[in-house]
Amino acid sequence: MKQNVLSGVIFLLVLSWCSVGFSAYHHEGERDAEKFLTVYPVKAGTKLDNCALCHKGGEYLDSKNKPVELGSCQWCHRTYGYDGAGDIQETMNEYGKAYKSAGRNAEAVTSLNSQDSDGDGYDNATEINADNFPGNADDHPGLTVAPYRIYTREQLEALANHSQFLLMNTSRSGDFYAEYTGVPIKDLLDDAGILPSATGIKVYAPDGWGQNHPLEYEESLDMYHVYGNAPGQSYQYPPATYYYDLEADTTKNPDNGWCDYSAVSCTGRSHGDSIFVENGLKAILAYKREGAALDPGVLNNENKLDGEGPFRVVVPQKFVGEPDQSSKSNAQDVK
Repeated sequence: MKQNVLSGVIFLLVLSWCSVGFSAYHHEGERDAEKFLTVYPVKAGTKLDNCALCHKGGEYLDSKNKPVELGSCQWCHRTYGYDGAGDIQETMNEYGKAYKSAGRNAEAVTSLNSQDSDGDGYDNATEINADNFPGNADDHPGLTVAPYRIYTREQLEALANHSQFLLMNTSRSGDFYAEYTGVPIKDLLDDAGILPSATGIKVYAPDGWGQNHPLEYEESLDMYHVYGNAPGQSYQYPPATYYYDLEADTTKNPDNGWCDYSAVSCTGRSHGDSIFVENGLKAILAYKREGAALDPGVLNNENKLDGEGPFRVVVPQKFVGEPDQSSKSNAQDVK
């Protein structure tokens, strides 16, 4: 049996009114979680109540032949695609493949209990009961918990803060301009005592969605660095320009617009203005938007998050550009 040490620093951001835990992440339209929970009801809300139970991360080579590692959420979206045009089999780990082959039902979950899908020396039932992923050989009983720091909101707010106005350019939920305030992630990692050997962090949303961030700049469009500066530059992210488009304005064009300019911090700005941010644009762990605390994220009945807080990792654009139409919009023939 393997004996490994999970190295690094884990951050748990805790508010006085919430408990520490790993929230479930069920992808919109998925139908397998309830079958797993039929066999293991006590695992509801644990890290196993998540797409990563059956899906894996992966890596690809960038234009410089450098491997770029993605977590299970990012890998599935890249490989299978938002439109489902890819091969779902390529996103699945060995446990997921075995579950699918065995019938993709509660009986299939039970039939796999005595197997060791990931070949780590522990059968699937033993790993599941210990809250380990049965399809990930690097996660098994006997591991030493990594050192970690727990920050309260008050402790975060006591650290030097940074405010920045920027375009939040999203792929599906609509673009908007806003001012966020929070702690530069570099400063937070330094304060926590990140190990010199660390190469990146993984951030989880309240619904369990996971996002990998490298510490240093990477060329890939998928990867947003959180520690070092852009190559050969004194800034972490490039200075931005304010772009206003009447057709894009969702207030003026509520049916087909694609950018929300309603934030108070947009007042007085004109198209083409340079956006000045004291100390430059950075990757931050935000706790305020437009001067007010972020609304806590709550999972609604459609398995989507309402609210973006109480904390949000905010990263600027790597390559400065204008707001663009959501990929979900029916109106794609726009300038």
